[in-house]
Amino acid sequence: MSDLALQTVSVSSASYPAATSPQVDIGWEPDSVLLVNRSSTSTDIVYFSFDGREDHGLLIPGTIPAIEWKGKRKRVWLRRDSGAATTSVNVMANTVR
Repeated sequence: MSDLALQTVSVSSASYPAATSPQVDIGWEPDSVLLVNRSSTSTDIVYFSFDGREDHGLLIPGTIPAIEWKGKRKRVWLRRDSGAATTSVNVMANTVR
């Protein structure tokens, strides 16, 4: 966990980590979070969550490889699809002041 504005996370598990252990914990309240699946393999699907329990979206290489979530979310959990290989995801936090 880090409070850096840009982080690269290696997603290797098909389940989210514990609710108290998000892969990304931003040290401030961002206005938006950009998630980018770095894989070019179409089966390397990654799900993301803002509570560590429910899926809030997915990143599909070649179809929906990136998404910008407009909202005040400080923590992000990531998991890969059951058929996906270990995949890198870039997470960027943004605040306009």
